[in-house]
Amino acid sequence: MATCSGRRLGRRAFVDRFTNRPVRLILVLVISAITGMVSAGWSEPAHAAAQPAHRTLAALGDSYSSGEGTPPFDTVDPRCRHSTQAWPRLLTTLDPSISLDVFAACAGATTRALSSSFRGEPPQLTQLRQAAPAPDIVTITIGGNDAGFSRVVVSCYTWKCFWTGNDKYERDYINKELPDILVASYQDLKTAAPDARILVVGYPSIIPSSQSKNTCHWLSNTERGQLTSLNSLLNQVIRRSAAKADVEYVSTDRALRGHEMCTKDSWVAPISVFGPDRDLSAHPNADGQQAIAKAVSRYLDVHDR
Repeated sequence: MATCSGRRLGRRAFVDRFTNRPVRLILVLVISAITGMVSAGWSEPAHAAAQPAHRTLAALGDSYSSGEGTPPFDTVDPRCRHSTQAWPRLLTTLDPSISLDVFAACAGATTRALSSSFRGEPPQLTQLRQAAPAPDIVTITIGGNDAGFSRVVVSCYTWKCFWTGNDKYERDYINKELPDILVASYQDLKTAAPDARILVVGYPSIIPSSQSKNTCHWLSNTERGQLTSLNSLLNQVIRRSAAKADVEYVSTDRALRGHEMCTKDSWVAPISVFGPDRDLSAHPNADGQQAIAKAVSRYLDVHDR
């Protein structure tokens, strides 16, 4: 019995040793592999994530891109009133992967400044074409001065918004003449920077959305409604023109919501007709510039390419 039992025990040991050993070995290897992969995942350093590619920016347009409303301005070449707090510059702070290589926006510019010298500066399209390296992103705010919007706002303060009592002339110009001008301007941008993303940035609403929020006694409810409607129409035409030219449109309509001019916590410089503050009138201040920069940054995050 002992011999038989011992023989049987020896056979079982032999089977366990040579038959089950591969199974145990495989299990050990599988468990080790899984443990290694999990441990590697847990210990993966944060900096291993892919970093966004560097992009260069060219900012064109008018005072709503140059940063007028937020002094101090560049002293080396002060003609276009480039602010240290202009939203294109703040955008590079919000997104360090972007660098502002061309700052051609100029206070007071109309669409003519794209192809003609303005305030002693070369045409903005010329500056864009000469950029080296060529920009990855081109932003532009343009059309407000063509429509005479700033002149209308200042006239509200001095007497009334519209000399005839209505806004027919401005609306007719925006509806009938401005669209073709804008489409041609955007197409010229595409030609000057064929490999860049063209971002047409709309204008923020700077007029209170209701009379109950209006703290300016010189702005009647009728005039407030007219200005709000005119600003909305301008942005609608800009949006449609951008679509027709097959470029991108970035809405900033609500960037200053609750902080428009004539509100208690305004992010817009008040209107002034005398002294150095005159040119700052109705332009976003530092908080307003930051709000616009955030709107453009959010757009780029959502519509990444």
